[in-house]
Amino acid sequence: MKRKFRFSVFSLAVVPLSFFIFTNAFPISLHSSHYSRGYDNGYDDGYDDGYDDAMDDCPCPPLMNLFGGFYAGVGVGYEGFQVNRNPWVSNDDIGRYSLHANGWNGRLFGGYGRSFNHFYLGGEAFVGTSGADGMDSVRTSVNYDGKFSVGTSYGFSVLPGYRFTDNGPLLYGRLGYIGTDVTVKDSSTTSHSESKWIGGFNSGIGVEMPIYKNLSGRLEYDYVHYGSFINNSGGSLGSYNSFSDNRGSLDLMMRFK
Repeated sequence: MKRKFRFSVFSLAVVPLSFFIFTNAFPISLHSSHYSRGYDNGYDDGYDDGYDDAMDDCPCPPLMNLFGGFYAGVGVGYEGFQVNRNPWVSNDDIGRYSLHANGWNGRLFGGYGRSFNHFYLGGEAFVGTSGADGMDSVRTSVNYDGKFSVGTSYGFSVLPGYRFTDNGPLLYGRLGYIGTDVTVKDSSTTSHSESKWIGGFNSGIGVEMPIYKNLSGRLEYDYVHYGSFINNSGGSLGSYNSFSDNRGSLDLMMRFK
């Protein structure tokens, strides 16, 4: 009975002692999952930090690269001509009048632009047509009717611009020349109609915004000051005309890389 008791006490003492020795002799094998997790976390954290820093330093190309290269587009607008007129009938001046000629117009345009950091410079040419026209009448000692209408136009411009952020929009100005086919008709007891190409100075301001990939849209306002137009100079019936144009337009354009 005493031997059995001693054996039991010996067993209880040996088993914990053996476990203690084994765990201290082979710590890595028993705690490998702990070390593996620590290694993985350290490696992942270091890799992520390095990768994030590299991505932050990467000079990724901005979306505003859209504002460069050749481009072409189509536009539609509404314009209002302000015409100051001085007609005469039978060589007599019948007064000074103001006529408004309003209407829709359309344009096809193309050009080339280039960005210099946030600055932009482009050149553009266009051809278009207009349906603007207007009439005035005088009923005094003489009966007189006048008509002013606009047809085809062409022009070329320089477009300086500036973008405030890398992703747009582009704010730009327009400085250029425009030529417009204008027709004036003066009528009384007789009538005389004449068409001429009249040149003018075009100034404007607009904004361009990328829409999708290389497609963008523009919203623009233009003011054009034209030279004078004398209808039937030296005739007994005619008129002196000086005019300007205010135009708003919406354009859709594609830039080519």
